[in-house]
Amino acid sequence: MLKKPTFSLVVIGALLLLVLAAGACAPAATPEPTVVPPTDVPPPPTATPMPDQSAFIAAVEGNSHNVYDVGHGPNTWCTRCHSPQNWDPEAFQGPPPSCFTCKFAHEEEMRVAEGNPFVSEEEWVGVPCETCHRVEANGIVTPGIAWLNPTTMDYVAVNTSTELCEKCHVTTTGNAFGSAVDHKITLGGSAHLNYGGFLGEVPPPSYCADCHDPHTLEPTQCVDCHEGVTTSDTHMKGYNALMLDKLTCMACHDASGLDVGPPPGDEGGKWVTQVTSVGRAGPTTEFVLSHSIVYEVACDRCHFEENPFELVVLTADGEVPEPPAED
Repeated sequence: MLKKPTFSLVVIGALLLLVLAAGACAPAATPEPTVVPPTDVPPPPTATPMPDQSAFIAAVEGNSHNVYDVGHGPNTWCTRCHSPQNWDPEAFQGPPPSCFTCKFAHEEEMRVAEGNPFVSEEEWVGVPCETCHRVEANGIVTPGIAWLNPTTMDYVAVNTSTELCEKCHVTTTGNAFGSAVDHKITLGGSAHLNYGGFLGEVPPPSYCADCHDPHTLEPTQCVDCHEGVTTSDTHMKGYNALMLDKLTCMACHDASGLDVGPPPGDEGGKWVTQVTSVGRAGPTTEFVLSHSIVYEVACDRCHFEENPFELVVLTADGEVPEPPAED
């Protein structure tokens, strides 16, 4: 039998063993988390700014291609060029005297011809950006030019501004698009293509957009390239100052042989090149700016004997002819 002190030591040892065993089975203490200092939050991605094309859009909407005029064919035939998205490929010219749906100046009522119904101003589209440019879904016009074919509504690649302009500025007589429409513009002419390099001036224009702003359609004037002509003391035999208010450049420098005279219905205006055509309503004379240019001019084109303008008779080089010798 154990003595009392020995028994007490045994009990105490057993208790220590129990405590140690319990400690070994207990879960390990959770370490304190390491505090990570906050970092800068990256900024959200910056959206690519949309290009500001408002000035171009305003210019196009206000140019002469987008003027709605009941006297200039707002019908489904003429719209092939004047408002391609209103064009009806099945449209055709009806019989005279109402070949085109149009408002004639001498009539109060609109004529609605068979074959090309009237297009109201509310429905009129005109010639918007997408006629000459590919436009993305967000309304942004892509760089470069392309022609929107009004028949297929697909884009057709073009290489130059002239090729694009000639999609409408063509002579359509005898082709599938109709007849009696002469809108072709011929640049040509020696002053542009041959004399340009000889004179040592700016490069001669080669394409429509060289002289015509493609959005406003405002043309470059001759003096914008030929600087100093208006103040020259030798131009026009020294009569430059007297003639500037009476003549356009093309009245003298036209190479196509067009008629020359004051604008129809504009008494006292500058002389211009013009064309007289005979239609079903009779002869009509209208101003047409010649695009065929010659450097040398012949004054007797207008200053000929017994001219209807009562101009002084001059020789081709601008001299007053010698009076005929008396017999």
